[in-house]
Amino acid sequence: MRKFPLDFSEEKNKEKLLEILKINVCNSCLGRQWGMIGHGLTNAERGKILRDYASKLTKTELKEPETCELCNNFFKDGINRIVDKIVEKIQGVEFDTFLIGTVVSDELEKKQEALWEKIGVDDVETIKSEINREVGKRIEKLTKKRFNLRNPDITIVIDLNTNAIRTQIKSLYIYGKYQKLVRGIPQTKWICSKCKGKGCIYCKGEGKLYKTSIQEIIEAPLLKVTKSKNSSFHAAGREDVDARNLDWRPFVIELIKPLKRKIKLKDLEKKINKSKKVRVKGLKIIDNGKEIIRKLKTERVDKTYLVDVEFENRIDEKLLKNLKNVTREIIIQKTPLRVIHRRADKIRKRRVKKISYKLIGSRRMQFKIRAESGLYIKELITGDNGRTQPNVSDLINNKVKKLSLDVIKIHSG
Repeated sequence: MRKFPLDFSEEKNKEKLLEILKINVCNSCLGRQWGMIGHGLTNAERGKILRDYASKLTKTELKEPETCELCNNFFKDGINRIVDKIVEKIQGVEFDTFLIGTVVSDELEKKQEALWEKIGVDDVETIKSEINREVGKRIEKLTKKRFNLRNPDITIVIDLNTNAIRTQIKSLYIYGKYQKLVRGIPQTKWICSKCKGKGCIYCKGEGKLYKTSIQEIIEAPLLKVTKSKNSSFHAAGREDVDARNLDWRPFVIELIKPLKRKIKLKDLEKKINKSKKVRVKGLKIIDNGKEIIRKLKTERVDKTYLVDVEFENRIDEKLLKNLKNVTREIIIQKTPLRVIHRRADKIRKRRVKKISYKLIGSRRMQFKIRAESGLYIKELITGDNGRTQPNVSDLINNKVKKLSLDVIKIHSG
C-alpha cells in the first residue's frame, strides 16, 4: 500500500476517516478531505490508500461505491463529458496557455459544507480546486497547451449549475506608432451622440459623425486576420480632427476576443500603409498591454507644433516683440468653448517652452511652438474669447481669421 504523511496513530484521524465513510463517497472525494497533505498523489490515489486502510481497520472490505453521494460521480464519468465539451467549444480558437475555472452547483456546495461541519476543514482541498486541476491536466494532454494561472490566453469556465462551458479570450494587444497625414479624421470612432450608433438624420444614417478614423484604418486588416469582434484604441494623447500628426505617436490597439493570435505584423503594416491617410510602424504584440496603456495615458511629454495663421488685419510688426510674453508667463487656460460640451470646465496652467515665427504675408504668420502636454494650441493663438491668457491674438492686437495646425514633434519623456 502506498503511503502518504498522515498519522493514523492519532485517534482523531481514524474517527474522521470512518465518519466520512458513513456516506458513499468516491475515492476522489475521500482523498480530497486530506488533499492538502502530501505531494505526488492524486486525490483518487490518496482516497484508495485511505479506503484500503479503513478496510483493514474495520476488517471489512470497503469498496468504492457505484454512486458518489457527494460529487454525483463527477470524477468517475462526468469529468470526461465536461472535457469533451470543452475541446469542442475551443475548436478554432488559437491559444498557447489556458486556465480552468469552475462554478460549483448549489447542491454540491451544500453537500460539501455539510461534510465540513462534521469533519472540519483543516486539511481539505475544495472540490472546485480539484475540478480545475484535473480538467486542466486532461486539456493539457489533449491540446498540448499549457495550464497558466497568471496570464492565460483563454479562460475556460465550467458552470455546474447549468452544465454550460463559457470562454473568456484574452485581448491581443499590439503596440505601434502612427502618423496622421490628412486633416478631417478623428483618432477613434466618433459614434453619433443622437442615435448612439443606430443611424439617424443627424449622422445621415452612418451611426457615426466621420466616415473613418485612425482606429478604423488601423484595425481593418487586424480584425480580419485575427477574427476579432472589435477593437479599442489607446494612444499617447491625440491631435484635433482638423490637425495632422507628422511625427510618430505611440499607440496600443486592443483586439477583442481574437480567434487567431499568431499573425505576421510586417505584412499587416504594409496593408495599413496603403492608406493615404495613416501610416504605422513598429507593430509588435505585447503581453503587458494594460500596463503600457496606463503609461501612454499618464505620461506627459512636450509637443512641438507648426501653426499657419491668417489674421483679419495687416500684421503690425512693431507688436511682435510682445510675443516674448508667451514664454515668460504661465499660460492660464479655461476649458475651450469648442470642447466644453463634453469636458469639465476647469482651469489649467501650462508653459510654452519655445516660440518662433516668420511672416509669410501681410496677414499671415507661421509659428513653431514647443509646449507642455495638455496646452490647447489653437486657443493659445486665438485667445478663445479671453479664456486663454496670455494669447497671441491679444499680444499683437489682431483677431485670427483661420489657422491650420500640425504636430511635428512628440518629445520622448
